[in-house]
Amino acid sequence: MNVPIPTPPPAVRVATGSPLPDWRKAAALVVDGNPTSRMTLAGQLRTMGLHSVGQVSRMSDARRELERSRFDVVVCGDEFPKEGGTGQALLDDLRRSGLLPYQTVFIMLTNEATYMKVAEAAESSVDSYLVRPYSAGSLSDRIEQARLRKAAMLPIYEALEADQPERAVALARERFQQRGPQWLLAGRLAAEIWLRLGRLEAAESLFQAIWELDPRPWAMLGVARTQLDSGSPHRAQDTLAALIEVESDYPEAYDVLGRVQMELGQFQAALISMEKAMELTPMSIVRQQRLGMLAYFCGNRDKAVDMLERSTYLGLDSKMFDSECLVLLALSAFAQSQPAQLERHLAELRKRLRAQPSDGRLQRFTDLVAALSYQQQGHKEKAANLVKLACAQASEPGFDMEAACNLLCALAWLEHKGAGLMTDTGVIDRIGRRFATSKAMRDLLANAANAHAPFAERLQRSQDDIIQLIERSVKAAGNGEPLSAFKELLRTAKATLNARAVESAWLVLQRYASDIPDAPALQEEIAKLRESYGTSTNKPALGDKRLRPAGGVNLGPLDRPAPVTADSADD
Repeated sequence: MNVPIPTPPPAVRVATGSPLPDWRKAAALVVDGNPTSRMTLAGQLRTMGLHSVGQVSRMSDARRELERSRFDVVVCGDEFPKEGGTGQALLDDLRRSGLLPYQTVFIMLTNEATYMKVAEAAESSVDSYLVRPYSAGSLSDRIEQARLRKAAMLPIYEALEADQPERAVALARERFQQRGPQWLLAGRLAAEIWLRLGRLEAAESLFQAIWELDPRPWAMLGVARTQLDSGSPHRAQDTLAALIEVESDYPEAYDVLGRVQMELGQFQAALISMEKAMELTPMSIVRQQRLGMLAYFCGNRDKAVDMLERSTYLGLDSKMFDSECLVLLALSAFAQSQPAQLERHLAELRKRLRAQPSDGRLQRFTDLVAALSYQQQGHKEKAANLVKLACAQASEPGFDMEAACNLLCALAWLEHKGAGLMTDTGVIDRIGRRFATSKAMRDLLANAANAHAPFAERLQRSQDDIIQLIERSVKAAGNGEPLSAFKELLRTAKATLNARAVESAWLVLQRYASDIPDAPALQEEIAKLRESYGTSTNKPALGDKRLRPAGGVNLGPLDRPAPVTADSADD
């Protein structure tokens, strides 16, 4: 029996005053590799009353159409085997490139609703996710619901797309305070924007207000996230304990709790928290990866390899897959003298780098594993050149804790196997002085280098001298010697790039600015140091920081990553 497809009204106006485009003037694009499915979809959309419906069979054609014309609706299949891609990959590319306006409704069609596919859809902010077989009425309903949501939130997202986050916050807060359409989402967006901008006190207050009005788990989780980012991990731990008591099956709470415990140096407790999140979502690629990474750097290499190999098996082609897994598996293969496995992981990294040649993180991964490969094959000069390059990067702003642990692990195994590639082992001390800002960080670095005991011991000692110097300088500032204390802290910060020294110099300058000549110019100098080497860049984080944070929401243009470039090393 043919069920009539509901025809939406010509135009709808929501309470914000933002009109939805008239369906009789709307344009749609169908992207599907199956000609039968494509024609059926196009017919359904025309029956709904859409003015113009285009069809393409390939992702590359979809990009060209979206570059050339504006569409109100895009309905896309999730698999394009002839091109070796997915609808998720297309959507990610469109959002990164700014080719998909916020007003455009993007509907994803799939043959199955696995955990991984749903997680990918959430990460990409798909407007709706429809599983075949579906009814024409369901498609119409999903599109109309998405249009209503977009119309209600349009002014806020237009401000974000115009790179006006403060205006977006003002509009979102006004909507929240007036309890207008989508007021809860508006409040969440305002808090999330503040969190991204570093307005942590304001973000925490708003998340708390949302929780008191409508106790959603994500609101209390937002409170904990702001507390963690503001440098109060113990407060965050207490907040998460209260949340878990109420919502014991909330996996994102265990994700954030694991982060808190890592910052506190409670690595075994962090493993337990991450295992709990995994139990609740056993098919989560992201959680398997993070658990495997933490287990690796905590010294439980066998468990780590099992988790990382499972992640690779389940999600190598998923957008949620993190190439850091390949680096750790390659390090393990080198340690176990398994050349075939190492070459397999290197080949996959090179393939990914060819697809994203401007990704500095991928370049660093590939060069490090290539160095192991060359050493394994007996090409010592090539291996030594890549090791030298990697060590030279240890002072760059983009060289983070992840890069430090990977490099230390590789250097330790090379030294353990007698490679003799390091002409200057001072890089061990330089990394230690830069990143060992707490006992937790120091222990993580030492664990990474535990294949060669002398390196691990040097890293364990690396923190002591700097901490004593910082504490002595801060005490001197309080005893009436702020200028000499500041100069000593600034000298230490520049020499070591240690985040604790950078932040201490900043605090002394803020407190004693009237006693320090040329304070405004020094403020600017320290601000640049903080941006590159401050606390925010120096945390024991796991995995790709460009992924949506646990419990967070996708903020579209605000989250769009800037291109990262790196000079490629010759093979």
